[in-house]
Amino acid sequence: MITLEPYQLIDASFSPWRPIYLDVAQALSDRISTPDIEVLHFGSTSAKVGGKGIIDLSILYRASERDHAVAHLYALGFQDQHSDQPFPEHRPRKDASVTYQGERFLIHAHVIEKNSEEHRRQMAYKQYLLSNPEVRTEYENKKRAILAQGVRDQDAYVKQKAPFVKGGLVEL
Repeated sequence: MITLEPYQLIDASFSPWRPIYLDVAQALSDRISTPDIEVLHFGSTSAKVGGKGIIDLSILYRASERDHAVAHLYALGFQDQHSDQPFPEHRPRKDASVTYQGERFLIHAHVIEKNSEEHRRQMAYKQYLLSNPEVRTEYENKKRAILAQGVRDQDAYVKQKAPFVKGGLVEL
């Protein structure tokens, strides 16, 4: 069984995509899922895109069950988001880390209503990236360019890559 550990804020960096991300996400999904909560692995690690290597999961709850989903994450060992600009309470993110096969991985758990517009966009964007290797390469190049400018703060890094992600969402 995979055990959640405290999150550790690190500088933004770039690592090539690795298949182990899918294994870690599946182990976490198995640990987090309940009859009322589903887990979607999304973001770069799900779409074979290199980057920070942080595993983003959507914790999908049924309508009006957000508080239950958040309590479940806390019970498993997740903590409040580590950010100067956290997501709002109506759409929280909880953070943790795990050690898997001797390696530490950071986890961002986004608490999102199942079948919401955001849930549908995440699934569509993941499929868009998986279906378009040239877009994955372009996205990796964008991330490397941000880091080449000396950006290391995670919040600043995410803010600078946001236009690329939003541009891809417009195409969907």
